[in-house]
Amino acid sequence: TLDHRIKPDVVAPGTFILSTRSRDSSGDGWGASPDPLYFFEGGTSMATPLVAGCVAVLRAFAIKQKGVKKPSAALIKAMLINGARNIGGQYVPSEAGVIPNVNQGFGRVDVAAVVGPFGPNGMVMIQDEAAALDTGEEQKSTVNVPVGATSLKVTLVWTDPPGEGLQNDLDLIVGGASGSERHGNQPANATAFDRTNNVEQVLWDHPTSGQVNIRVRAFRVAQFPQSYALVVRIS
Repeated sequence: TLDHRIKPDVVAPGTFILSTRSRDSSGDGWGASPDPLYFFEGGTSMATPLVAGCVAVLRAFAIKQKGVKKPSAALIKAMLINGARNIGGQYVPSEAGVIPNVNQGFGRVDVAAVVGPFGPNGMVMIQDEAAALDTGEEQKSTVNVPVGATSLKVTLVWTDPPGEGLQNDLDLIVGGASGSERHGNQPANATAFDRTNNVEQVLWDHPTSGQVNIRVRAFRVAQFPQSYALVVRIS
């Protein structure tokens, strides 16, 4: 975007998607199917409803499986982004770049990554706007990474007040059992913080087993104390 925010947030399949066809339709979309009540279509007209359906599943999961009575928009967005997978591209090295990037945001949607079923090391933890932070305040959570885990993925999302540029700036800080520390949307060894986006993520491949500390810190809160949603997934 013009203010350098990462967009899109996620991407979804939009090429030759089998979809319903109206009886009044005179065309075959991108291609006919053996069933006259269905045809193949594409573009954002297919990708958008696919994501909307994913959101409905994630909301039901949060309510029924995680006991969140009224999931916030920030939580559903965090769940959707946390489950997204990197699209590798067609060249080596990939032309898409390291996520997040302007080609695919945080990746292609994958609902099963969040709702399961999970492998022997898999789990997902969610927090939905349980705390609101003012400048300088922080909230800490801990999670235990089991032996054999291949990935730790932490996603922070907050609904920022309207305005030009980021109004309330939160930081995601993940401290591994080995003593190392990573920051949201930054390379593994970076000491900088993201000062532009209201979505931050740490993806830690092959983390050391043991207790991991996850901190959400309010770097700057220009308006009211800022609540947030947090999703932690181990696979």
